[in-house]
Amino acid sequence: MRYRSFALLLLALALVLGWATRAPAQEALTPEDEEFGTPRRALSTLNGAVRRGDRALAARALNVPKNAGSARLDAAFEQAERLDYLLSRALDVDLDAVSDEPDGNKADGLDTERIGEIELHGKNVSILLSRLRSTPRRWVVSAGTLARVPELYQARGPSALEARMPKELRREAFGLAHWQWIGLGVAIALALALAHFLVFIGYAMGSRLAARTRLLWDEELLRELRGPSRLLLSVLAFLPLGHLLVLPEFYADVFFRISASLGVVAISWIAIRVVGVVSNAVERRAIADAERSTHVPDNLRGVQTRVRVLRRVISVLLAICGGAVMLMQFELVRSIGVSLLASAGLAGIVLGVAAQRTLGSVLAGIQLSFTQPIRIGDQVILEGEWGSIEEITLTYVVIKIWDERRMVVPVSRFFEQPFQNWTKVATGLHGTVMMQTDYRLPVDELRKELARLVALDKRWDRRTNVVHVTDFKDRTIEVRVLVSARTAGELFELRAFVREGLVKWLATLDDGRYLPRQRLDVGGKALHAVPPVPDDADADAATG
Repeated sequence: MRYRSFALLLLALALVLGWATRAPAQEALTPEDEEFGTPRRALSTLNGAVRRGDRALAARALNVPKNAGSARLDAAFEQAERLDYLLSRALDVDLDAVSDEPDGNKADGLDTERIGEIELHGKNVSILLSRLRSTPRRWVVSAGTLARVPELYQARGPSALEARMPKELRREAFGLAHWQWIGLGVAIALALALAHFLVFIGYAMGSRLAARTRLLWDEELLRELRGPSRLLLSVLAFLPLGHLLVLPEFYADVFFRISASLGVVAISWIAIRVVGVVSNAVERRAIADAERSTHVPDNLRGVQTRVRVLRRVISVLLAICGGAVMLMQFELVRSIGVSLLASAGLAGIVLGVAAQRTLGSVLAGIQLSFTQPIRIGDQVILEGEWGSIEEITLTYVVIKIWDERRMVVPVSRFFEQPFQNWTKVATGLHGTVMMQTDYRLPVDELRKELARLVALDKRWDRRTNVVHVTDFKDRTIEVRVLVSARTAGELFELRAFVREGLVKWLATLDDGRYLPRQRLDVGGKALHAVPPVPDDADADAATG
């Protein structure tokens, strides 16, 4: 009996506790109450009520009773509009980041949800939601936040321009009001027009000043800076115009980053153009010094090689630095950069192995600009081909072959394998013309004829015109004619001219008696010289 009474008591206690805990959970919630069941739903409901103009629902989000008077509802709706403006413009709330749990984010405290902070006079004001202890429990805007809304709205509210806009243009599309989309197009057009106008005025004034000087670099600098100056001035003009649009935080950040990136591109572009103008001025100065000299100085090609290679090196470094600064604006790239720096040792080894040949070529190009085994305009023989160095880059060299072909050779080739450089020390060269003549040739007369021929040709540099008998054979003697010229190309033409002239002279001197001949000795008496007997092939060709 005793146990039965105890069991009945426990059963009654269980029923009472079950009813007590079940009653709040099973209380019927109205659709309106369900819309405030979580912090995310409460914010979404507030935003939707403001967009639709639902005063009663917007007032509920601010914990205003349903039976409030019309004047109080109007005041609550106005405050809801201001809060919604601050949330979208000054805070740019991401609803997905707001808790969708009935208890909210426990890290923010009991019955409290922190939406974000808005800067006001150098201090941050927290925007909070509070959970009412009523039944059912609802999330509403906290009383402390509502008390700061007027002050926040006065400091971070719409500009005078936005306040004057018609209500139709203040409707939003893709997060921006219609007037803001229109304003963006107008701001971009005005920035471009203003930049073009300022560059036009600046170029006109600069051209007049540059025309008064004899320098060439100032006019070239004006021409080269027109394009990048337009871009930079467009960015600088757009920033204040875009500020007048009072864009939401997200769009303001996007357009600021785009503008900053374009500004970095413009500055890098200007720096690269300035480097080009300076390098061209140095080259022109070197060429002018060479033209004032009697002979082309050998260091002219060295100056051109150093200037062109260094210009490419500096331009590449400027482009890399500009790209790095532009990319470091983005948090993802910055995080990757920090991670790479943290593991710089391993990354350096991996990159060094992977890009060994490429980095080696670049370093070889830089080394070539200082050591200068070759220079622009050098005459070289490489792999059996004769040509001149036409272009030197950081990774390859272009050789212009004598027949207008181009040979592209890696820079490292000139450090790893031998080659001939005919103009390494000086451009002047010596060339030979070989001749086979009769033994009775008057060599002194040949020397006089050579002197006469080279004096007629401007390609002779007046250094060398020598005749040597270098060998004799059973029927002829070998004569070497040595001449000199300023360059390999002029030497080739000079040798051809001398060869042709000496052939004509030998053919007309004493009716060609000093040309190669054969003699017959009959009975110990030498007969007169006769022309050489042609071989079988020549005889067949002569007889057809």
